[in-house]
Amino acid sequence: MLLNVLSLVVVLGVLVLLHEGGHFLIARALSARVSVFSFGFGKRLFGTERGGTDYRVSLIPLGGYVRIHGLGPDESDIVSTENAPPEPLLARWRRSLILLAGPSANIVGAVIFIAAAFVAGMQVPASEDRLPEVAWVDPTSPAAEAGIQAGDLVLSVNGRPIRTWRDLDMATLGSPGHAIVLRFRRSGDEREVTLTPKSMTRYNLGYAGLAPTLPAEVPGVLSGSPAEKAGLRAGDRILAVNGEPVQHFFDVMRLVGASPDREITLTIKRGTETLSVRATPVKDPSGQGKLGIPAPNPTVLKRLPVPAALVESVRENIRLTRETFAVIGRMISGRASLKQMSGPIDIARFSGAAARSGTVSFIWLLGMISLQLAIFNLLPIPVLDGGHLAVIAVESAVRRDFSDRTKERILNIGFWLIIALVAVVIYNDLAKSFPILDRVIPGRGK
Repeated sequence: MLLNVLSLVVVLGVLVLLHEGGHFLIARALSARVSVFSFGFGKRLFGTERGGTDYRVSLIPLGGYVRIHGLGPDESDIVSTENAPPEPLLARWRRSLILLAGPSANIVGAVIFIAAAFVAGMQVPASEDRLPEVAWVDPTSPAAEAGIQAGDLVLSVNGRPIRTWRDLDMATLGSPGHAIVLRFRRSGDEREVTLTPKSMTRYNLGYAGLAPTLPAEVPGVLSGSPAEKAGLRAGDRILAVNGEPVQHFFDVMRLVGASPDREITLTIKRGTETLSVRATPVKDPSGQGKLGIPAPNPTVLKRLPVPAALVESVRENIRLTRETFAVIGRMISGRASLKQMSGPIDIARFSGAAARSGTVSFIWLLGMISLQLAIFNLLPIPVLDGGHLAVIAVESAVRRDFSDRTKERILNIGFWLIIALVAVVIYNDLAKSFPILDRVIPGRGK
């Protein structure tokens, strides 16, 4: 818990300084006066003044702001306890550049962080860039009910081309409880089926029941399981079950699943030795045999030189941006659950998990959150940078500036919208850990 909190503070600290630093540097470059650079909101706790700017740490450490004179009313006027007289506005193009600088700094940061992870060496799923050829279909899944079979090559989902397993995962994970049209090729013929991914996990992610090829290896064994009693070890490669050769892990699942409470013989390779071991799968609630071997999650180390890492980072950020807008679109249309949104509690959990996984994972997380922060700030919501830019765009169209009073009203509306959004995401975070909260609001448990 403590590591989660400390990791959240580090993530927020780095990304807030990056974002506000972007505003600050461009404002200074354009000769705009900056009187406050605050980490946090509310009452000033401590700080120092240099060059006419008060660099301070404030009471509420969830964000930060810079007070730039000539921008007109902004979020600092709402969260600050100070009253400042109106000042002449900067030219619209100057205001626009200053406002764009914060999200731009986060985008640059995202590219640098993710490139750094690739340079250091990032473990990525081995299947994410492979062709979406189905190796196994969960027999109790929507895909099985729709008639998908092992060997089928997925071509598109809802008319959108699917080129890799990552594309397919995003299409199914983002559509829990909603029908999707899946087009695939089987033995040279193209076919279409409609299936509805099941809602799984506390994030309401869709599960279709499709899986890529996985090696028939033992990643580990559960304590007290038949696999442990039989002497199986992590790293063992399963060659056959009851004399029937297996090609991948799902062959093992199929053969073991068909023998609940019956002794089976596993032929395994351990190092240079080939061994035979006997085990008796236990029957699970669905009647399938289980040995207590979790499915492997093979990864590959992706390590690149600096130039290639920067190019790959740009591609990854473009892909993440597309995926983010796709998720936003599905949420607006009701095809995705609001539970997929994450707030400070979830971010703390993710940050702590990344910190435990190692420096590279933490740097990758910084890059992903930095990009999300940039996208969020560019949304045309009052108080956010995108909201200010939208106001400037309207002012440019009508060829006059709105009064400070009008802008303050717009800001107050945006401020309370953001407060409402924060309340929703925090409630989401709590409901993921305490499902009973879903019963408070009708329809949330669906």
